[in-house]
Amino acid sequence: MGRKSYVYLVIAIMAAFFVAGCETVPKKFREEVSGIRSKVDTLESRVEGVESKQSDVERMASERLERLEEMKVVKEQSVKTNFEIRPKAGKSKEHIKEIQACLQNAGFYKGEIDGIKGRGTKRAIKEFQGANGLKADGKVGPKTWELLSKYASGGAASNAAGPEEGATK
Repeated sequence: MGRKSYVYLVIAIMAAFFVAGCETVPKKFREEVSGIRSKVDTLESRVEGVESKQSDVERMASERLERLEEMKVVKEQSVKTNFEIRPKAGKSKEHIKEIQACLQNAGFYKGEIDGIKGRGTKRAIKEFQGANGLKADGKVGPKTWELLSKYASGGAASNAAGPEEGATK
């Protein structure tokens, strides 16, 4: 064999190794790409799980916020009711005068509107409470004041018409 043939033989062997190596490179590349795709799929499913949990948390937070807003509205209404319906707390003369005036307008108090919670005022409160189905304890609490305050403007002048119509049983 001549030198030329020898060179051709070496080139042929090198080409065979190159071709064989080229075939293994794509196979390894395909395997690596497949492994990467598998990892990407795993990561995507984890991200979807996290997003699902995040949307659940956001929904629950939104529901809690709505409930808090509802509670806030109820509390505000309760505070308004307690402060708007009820006269100033305590036993101030103005407070007692307002109670006496309402009792007088309702037809239960005949005495002088003097701001003193004496026997006549206590008796009138108890009578008013009894006529309206309340516990007749002589104390003007929220329920008593809610009914009594309707007479603040002088709306009812007689015992017969006013309290019996507003009676709660």
